[in-house]
Amino acid sequence: MPALDVVVSRLSKFPQLSNSVTVSQLESFIRLASRLQHIIVPSNSNEQYNLRDLSLPDPVVGFLAAVLKLAEPTVLLCWAAFADCITERVHLPSENEALASFGSAFGIGTENLTRICDFLSYFCVVADCLNPPATCSTDTCNNARLTKRQEFTGTLFTLHRGVVPITIASLYCHHCHTTYHHNYKIHRASQPSAQREYYGGVPEHIQVSMHFVVERELVVFWETQMVFSHTSAESASRIYNLALRGSQVESSDRSLSPDTIWDAFFLHALLRDAAKRQTLLSVDHNGLQMDRLNDALRGRNARMVGTGQDQWAHACNNCQKILGHARLSACVTDGVTLGHPCCGVHNCQVALANQKAWYCPTHSKFRFVCAIQGCNAKSESGWRTCSASSHRKYEAEKRAEGKAMFALRARQARHLGQATLRAPANDIDYLDEILEDDTCDLQPISSQSSTKIRGRLGRRWTHNEQLMVRCCGIIVSRATFFGSEAITSVKEFIHVTFPVNFPGSLPSFIWYDNNCQLLRHLFASTDPRDARLADVGFPVDVFHASRKHKDSDEFCVFNCSPVTFPELMDGKNWVFNSSAAEQTNKWFGQFQPIVKEMAVLRYNFFLDEMISLRNEWMVERLRLEGHRPHFIPLEDLEVRLPLSSSV
Repeated sequence: MPALDVVVSRLSKFPQLSNSVTVSQLESFIRLASRLQHIIVPSNSNEQYNLRDLSLPDPVVGFLAAVLKLAEPTVLLCWAAFADCITERVHLPSENEALASFGSAFGIGTENLTRICDFLSYFCVVADCLNPPATCSTDTCNNARLTKRQEFTGTLFTLHRGVVPITIASLYCHHCHTTYHHNYKIHRASQPSAQREYYGGVPEHIQVSMHFVVERELVVFWETQMVFSHTSAESASRIYNLALRGSQVESSDRSLSPDTIWDAFFLHALLRDAAKRQTLLSVDHNGLQMDRLNDALRGRNARMVGTGQDQWAHACNNCQKILGHARLSACVTDGVTLGHPCCGVHNCQVALANQKAWYCPTHSKFRFVCAIQGCNAKSESGWRTCSASSHRKYEAEKRAEGKAMFALRARQARHLGQATLRAPANDIDYLDEILEDDTCDLQPISSQSSTKIRGRLGRRWTHNEQLMVRCCGIIVSRATFFGSEAITSVKEFIHVTFPVNFPGSLPSFIWYDNNCQLLRHLFASTDPRDARLADVGFPVDVFHASRKHKDSDEFCVFNCSPVTFPELMDGKNWVFNSSAAEQTNKWFGQFQPIVKEMAVLRYNFFLDEMISLRNEWMVERLRLEGHRPHFIPLEDLEVRLPLSSSV
């Protein structure tokens, strides 16, 4: 608010205002007009303007009249009298409420993201602020000024201010035909192969779709919810809409949807990954929103296999002991049931064509064959079995059992306050509710005969997720086992996690519940890669050794009993925590409801991201507890240090 003598002087020049405007209305006018300078001042020029020489745009006049409850001619008089008093001011919550309530009716947003970024870019060159530039970045364009400004309304989801209506702008370079948006640029956007090239770094405001922008701080909040409370996107959206959206926003079209949360989660994670690798993210511009990130997700998933986790080379006082010139370390591997839909043929790892497919493209012919083992007859339309009465009766009973199981799960979800379960569209989909083990014979419920029927009526899910966990709790690797937790699969997992080119990465000990069978396999193996595992100890956890491995098994007693390895004991205490994997699995297994129907690309990406984020938290906790977490230099891992005889 200007000084009192200034107000009196201006009102004397415009006596009409004295009888039509209150002091409160005048103060609100000045504040709101200051807030809307990004609309009042022309945006396509760098010239300095005297605000008194500018006319208020019609949308601004209408907005101010509606908020202040003044006639439009009175608003114009206020501008004529006090335009030069408009300056940048601290934003008040009441301004946000006014803009949220009235702004959308006049096409006015609370903030203009492009203007904000131009301002930051101008003052933050030294700090390498990678926001949209005011000039074209293409080398041949010689920093040509961007033009052809286009504006449209959007929605900004924030953590502390709730839902904020915004104005989003794009700029265009006529020389190289590149369109610049808030986070990215597109060269020749109309071309089918056009790419969205992100500017680099992780912006504070992430434009996840044309009209939706999410504050980075809010995405981090969602990530934290997912990691530590296993919150689904649907639950997170409900929490936000009920508790964080803000009471001033009532329109349902500004509600946060689970799809927007997932779009923000995956895009934010990809941008963060690109920033870590000091590269730029590029994704498809055209096509469906749900498919736009697929290539980038696929590339990240491939990099995460085996050694891709940031903490792969982790070491600390809880998982490594230095004894003279020797490095004593240990890991634990174990499987946990999660699973995504996969091909119905046992251990087939070819991806499904879509989420509801029963078989991969290679085995698609089996979709039309009776699901009962040993029967090669054609299945009838709408059924998984042929017309044989016993086969049909068996499937009908299983469908009824599936409906009953679904009803019980839905009832439990309601009592727990969880998301409402969506009923299958077709009766045949209820077969997925039956937990079937095709290694056992399945007996029809009402059958009075001794004939048993064996088959798989529902879709097949992958068997388990195998984790390699350091004894401090850091997860260094993950793999999906499709058919079973076979010994050969565990061995391959070890080879991939600790590759031949880094022999020093092999732990001194690897704990596994079935190590006696794994070691028997290694002793009999002729694979040259397996020979390098001869220096690794394969103990069995104390609990499993005493309760699940027989004393009569001399091979297990002499080769896998933990007491066989004196270096694992420090007096009466164990040097390493051999239960680290089971403890980690309790956390990891709770993601099953979230990933059960997730497409395989996003399934793998999501789980790896949850592991990565949890590892970051674990490392910080280890640091605070004084366990000195650090990375072993890669050059040290290229040589394996032998265990000294004194150990």
